[in-house]
Amino acid sequence: MLCIIPARGGSKRIPGKNFKKFLGVRIISYPIEIAKQHGYEVVVSTDDLNIAGYAEGCGAIALARSQALAGDGVETEDVLYELLKYSKEKTACLMYPTSVFTKPEDLIEAERLLADYDLVYSIVRFSYPPQRALEIANGEVKMVAPDHRNSQDIPARYHDAAQFYMFDVMAFCDAWSRGKRLLELKAHGIEYATHEVQDIDTPEDWFEAEMKYKMRGRV
Repeated sequence: MLCIIPARGGSKRIPGKNFKKFLGVRIISYPIEIAKQHGYEVVVSTDDLNIAGYAEGCGAIALARSQALAGDGVETEDVLYELLKYSKEKTACLMYPTSVFTKPEDLIEAERLLADYDLVYSIVRFSYPPQRALEIANGEVKMVAPDHRNSQDIPARYHDAAQFYMFDVMAFCDAWSRGKRLLELKAHGIEYATHEVQDIDTPEDWFEAEMKYKMRGRV
C-alpha cells in the first residue's frame, strides 16, 4: 500500500513544524517508521530540500511539490489528487508529519474495514459537548442551543483525530474531481481517547503532545 505524507516546509504558527524535533527526533520520522513497519511504500510530498533529504534517509521516496501546491491555502486533498489521479493503486493511506500517535494495530484494522467503506480514519470524541457551546452577542453570554442544557441527554460527537486516513483511491479521485472532500466519502471511524491524540497548531500544543507521548503506556 502507498502511504502519502504531505510535508511542506512553511508553517506560520510553529516555524518548521514538519521538520522540528519531537522528543529529540525529527517529527516526520514517526509516521515514516510506522508506515514502513507495515510494509507500505512511503511517499513524502514536500517543497523543502531538508525534509526531502531526511525523508529519503529514513527510507521514504521524496517527491518535489510544485510551488502551486506549497501555499497556505492548498488543501491536503489537492496534493493527494495530484499524486493519485493517474495511479494504479487501489488503496492508499494518508498520514501527516505530526501523526505521532498512530497505533499500528489500527492500521491493520483499517485495512480490514476498508472492504466495506471508502474511508477509514481516526476519530476522537469531543471532551465537552459542542452542543452546549456559548456565544457572546452584544456583550451578553448565551447558549447557542438552549434545548441542550441537560448534558445527560446529548449524544456524543466526534472530530477528526488526524492520525491516519486509509481510503479507496478510485472513490477519492472521483469524489475530489466533483468538488467533494475526503471526509465526505462513505466512512468508518476508529476511536482514539483524548489522551492518545493532540492537534498540534501552537507551541503549547507541541508541548502537550510531547507530554502525552511520554505518558503512552502509563495511562
